[in-house]
Amino acid sequence: MAGRRAGEAEELRQMVRCVQLYYRAQRHQNEIAQELGMSSSKVSRLLKRAFAEGLVRVEIELPKRPRLEAALVERFRLRDAVVIPLGEPRDVKEDLGVAAARYFEKVAADGARVGLSCGYTLYCVIRALRERRFRDLELYPLSAESTLELVDLFPNTLVGMMAAKYRPHVRAYALPAQVLGSHAEVQRERRRLLRSGEVRRIYGAASDVDIALVGVGFIGEGTPGFCALAEFYGVSVRRLRGLGIVGEINYQPFDRNGELVDRRELRPLTQRVLGVPAARLRELSAAYGKLVVAVAGGPDKREAILGAVRGRFANVLVTDEDTADALLAAPRRG
Repeated sequence: MAGRRAGEAEELRQMVRCVQLYYRAQRHQNEIAQELGMSSSKVSRLLKRAFAEGLVRVEIELPKRPRLEAALVERFRLRDAVVIPLGEPRDVKEDLGVAAARYFEKVAADGARVGLSCGYTLYCVIRALRERRFRDLELYPLSAESTLELVDLFPNTLVGMMAAKYRPHVRAYALPAQVLGSHAEVQRERRRLLRSGEVRRIYGAASDVDIALVGVGFIGEGTPGFCALAEFYGVSVRRLRGLGIVGEINYQPFDRNGELVDRRELRPLTQRVLGVPAARLRELSAAYGKLVVAVAGGPDKREAILGAVRGRFANVLVTDEDTADALLAAPRRG
């Protein structure tokens, strides 16, 4: 019995010495075997035993951005995430645009059908795309404007800009703007447009693109896009906030939990826009082989981005480090 205990103590001593030489001195196993007068196979066995018995613990310190990307994917059940490093606040949209453009160029293929929503961040994406990298792309707007007074970076405009990058090997389409008028008149015009074979075909294709590039809008005074359109039709930013709306995607408002807000008083606004519903973007995000890439960042948009990923309106997120940290620090949906 004493001899067995002595043998175990000696093996433990050898195991500790192997660990010290291998991990601290960075010696090769053959060198350790020669120094300790044992075979290389015994050194290997002792190192494996040290790991199994807890004498050696491995701690992995991942670089911050890959760690944040992996955490976003796991937390919000995304398919992918891209996190850009911190830079000057004034440059965040341009930096996001470059990152999203490189991501698009990585995942897109010749012949892909691509849908675009609106906004300055997507404009930055298109500006950062490299010319003539794809053939036979089909480009579709995800919505069309419905006012003659507001001018913004609407989807039809962005489709035209993106088409210019890939000429002549691209086909680009537009959705017609609806006429101004009462809610009832707009609804009649919407039905008339969708009875048109060509409009119906374009709208159907826009609803089933392979890759959708979308922005995420937040609710704020003087904000172009959805909030400006709401003000134009008599729905104030204060009222939008009072309804619990924190953001919008493709002109569809949602709350902090990612639930779409469909109130009677909002329908004259939301139904004026001929566009792919946010609920359809959610379906695309869940579909095999489809990518809905949300490109958004900055402190003003954090609550809106959180609502968007909670609502699963996108399955890829391109954002910045601070926003990623804030999303991961947010409480679970509820």
